[in-house]
Formats: sequence, structure tokens, C-alpha cells
Amino acid sequence: MASDTRERLVRSTSRLLRTQGYTATGLNQVMAEADAPKGSMYFHFPGGKVQLAAAAVDLFAERSTSRMRRYVAEHDTVRDAVSAIFDAYVEHLERTGYTEGCAVATVALDAASAHEQLADATGRALHAWTDVLAEALEAEGRPPAEAHALATLVIAAIEGTVVMAKGEQSTEPIATTRDVLRTILAPPAAEG
Repeated sequence: MASDTRERLVRSTSRLLRTQGYTATGLNQVMAEADAPKGSMYFHFPGGKVQLAAAAVDLFAERSTSRMRRYVAEHDTVRDAVSAIFDAYVEHLERTGYTEGCAVATVALDAASAHEQLADATGRALHAWTDVLAEALEAEGRPPAEAHALATLVIAAIEGTVVMAKGEQSTEPIATTRDVLRTILAPPAAEG
């Protein structure tokens, strides 16, 4: 039963971080949304809000990494996988009325500079996502340095366009960036 409470706390925090960021997410709100007893927070997270937020970022990152791996596996090219990822963000932002973004981005912008544990969690997420795409780009025949550079560009583009889309209340930045990346990510021509 205790692990169920811990899981509810982490899931609720992850959802709140996506909608309102670290600073605006209060522990009383987390406890209410998780339907958790008051004392359970510090029982499961003796490090307090920072430790809980880091666990929530890790959960979000784990799920996002799995989803990214699935997109790569389901598509013939990295270009097509990245297009599908951008399309999924368009659908998600429209469905949520631009209220939900990326838990990693909100925490990185809001609190990572003040809390090493949060910087570590956001860094792990960003590196994991970059690595997934870099590996796939290398498998398509790109040299490691180029694959890493392109993967970094894609992750920066995803995070940046989600922020732009939320700020503008429009998916146009995501669609425009997706289309530009389709050109940049064209698979290398086969030799011979």
C-alpha cells in the first residue's frame, strides 16, 4: 500500500509540473491530488519537494524515452519518427488546450539552477532523449559526431517549440519546425 501512495505522489507531481512548473506546485496541492495522507510525503520523500520533483521528472523522462524509442522502432527513418513526435505534440497541445507542456522543460527553466538534484534529473532526461535519436541516426549511417549534433538539435527544437506553442497558443511553431527538420533529417544517400 505504501508504494501505491508513493506512486500517486509521483504521478500527481509529474502532472502538476507539466501544467504549472516547480515553483507553483505546492505540497498541499500534490497531497490533495494524490489523495495521500499528510505524513506520507516525508515518509516517501525525506528530501521534501526537491526529491519528489526529481522523482516526477524521472518518471516523465522514463515514459517519454520509451515513447521516443517506440516512434523510432515504428518508423522507417529517423526523419519520419521525429515528424511523428512533433505531430503527437500538436495533438497533445490542442487536446489539452495548451495547458500541458514538458515536465523536464518546466523544471529546468524554473528550478534546476537552484537545486542540484533537479539539474541532475533534467540532465538525465535530456541526455537520454538525445542518445535515443543519436543512436538511431548513427544506425542510418551518420558519423557519431553528426548524429549527436542532429539529435541535440531535434531535442532543442522539441523543447523550444513546445514553449513557443504554449506561449503563442498555437501549434504553428511545432508544425513549421517539423517541416524544416524533415529536410535536415533526410537519410544520407546510400553509397555505391
